[in-house]
Amino acid sequence: MSGYRQLTKEDTSMSDQERNRRLVPPNRQRVSASRRSPRGLILGAVIAVAASLTACANPAGPTSPTGDAAAPQHAQVARKSASDMTAAEIDRFERAFSYAVGKGYFDAFNDEHFNHQRNRMHGAELTATAPIGAMAGESIAWEYRLLPWHRAFILEAEQMLRAALRQRDRTEGRDPSEANSLFIPYWDATHEQALPGWVRAFQPQGGTAIVPEGVPKGHPAYGKPVGSRYNIRFGRWPGTNIVFDKLPQPPQIAGILAHDDYAGFTQAIDTDATLLQSALPAAKQGLQTLKRKFPDNTDVQAVEAAESSPPQDINAAVKLVNAILGVGYLATSQTAGPHPDQEVISAVKAVYAAFISPPHAVLHLWAGGLDPANPDVRGTVSYFNELAVDPVFWMLHTELDHWWYTWQRSHTGVPQLTGDDAQFQPLTPQEGAWYGGGHRYSLTQLTPTQDLPYRYAEPYRA
Repeated sequence: MSGYRQLTKEDTSMSDQERNRRLVPPNRQRVSASRRSPRGLILGAVIAVAASLTACANPAGPTSPTGDAAAPQHAQVARKSASDMTAAEIDRFERAFSYAVGKGYFDAFNDEHFNHQRNRMHGAELTATAPIGAMAGESIAWEYRLLPWHRAFILEAEQMLRAALRQRDRTEGRDPSEANSLFIPYWDATHEQALPGWVRAFQPQGGTAIVPEGVPKGHPAYGKPVGSRYNIRFGRWPGTNIVFDKLPQPPQIAGILAHDDYAGFTQAIDTDATLLQSALPAAKQGLQTLKRKFPDNTDVQAVEAAESSPPQDINAAVKLVNAILGVGYLATSQTAGPHPDQEVISAVKAVYAAFISPPHAVLHLWAGGLDPANPDVRGTVSYFNELAVDPVFWMLHTELDHWWYTWQRSHTGVPQLTGDDAQFQPLTPQEGAWYGGGHRYSLTQLTPTQDLPYRYAEPYRA
């Protein structure tokens, strides 16, 4: 795949700084998540906007001689909603998670989540820039890998957290066997329409990440060499991104669960947006307001032109995607000023209200929000290089897995992946050695729900 490189044995012997530099993706054009027909390119532009906006010591079971994760030989742990956890379960999770963050145990998870050229697990990724941008995967396989790769990633994180809690319990004179019951909960965002109170208050401090390209002024990585490391400064301002200030509703998820095929199901979660015909008149009026306010703004001009002349190739779609993102920035950049232009904000919101965005990106962007003192800076959970230190990242992806698990109860479809694309190793054996992880998972090990080392306390109910 052009522009990407697999991690080699040579990488594991490099210094941290040299290895980190290699992990940073090369400069490349931001591309649309749409890889479908020219007829769908205008929707593809919308898709890319929405996407830019992803009881045992060994939860994967004993490893085989090849290092693959073998079928689990133990009882399934029940994952609950974060709102349904007992006080003891919350305490167990918080002590494990804060300890792991403070020890830097999530650093490897951050690095692997940022290493999209190795892991190939998103239909589109968020850039660190302001305005925000999207980088799409090189093939549709990257999108199909989203759910199984993150299923494996969560399994590795649960295993690491159990090992971390055992360490902490031993140093504090507690019974380390409590770690056997630890699980990562899911965030039932669509029903609760908020973060649970204990989750909102839980903001662990610590950890480092790789400096990405284009970080804005005010971010702790700003001004540091790309590829070096920086200390994460935790940030979370849920619901404050005025372009993404509403969480998905249960009917949207019901529609996603109604898809008969895996491709349609996962694309509805990750990249497919819905155009609301009823909202188009207000969106057009909003564009006219923006044209009057910003007569020389090329982003506004490009979005207006697309109404009568939709993009007919991928390069044109790229330009439209970036233009819509730029239009959104016209609103978010207003929020820190002493006198925000409410007419601009309302016009931009009218444009964005014409789409129902896919939930994956919305959960990231709603939960992270924007720094009220500097709206160029987003919350930790929306930076792909540092998000592992925010428990909300794990909870929102466990919710996506919860939806998939529920869908699998009544559907037999699986990701259309073959060869290397059907193998998943989120962490290397070297990275996972200390907690007994770094497993390689095959697609056939990750898809039968009865063989997984966990279950959900209840299915998703729309």
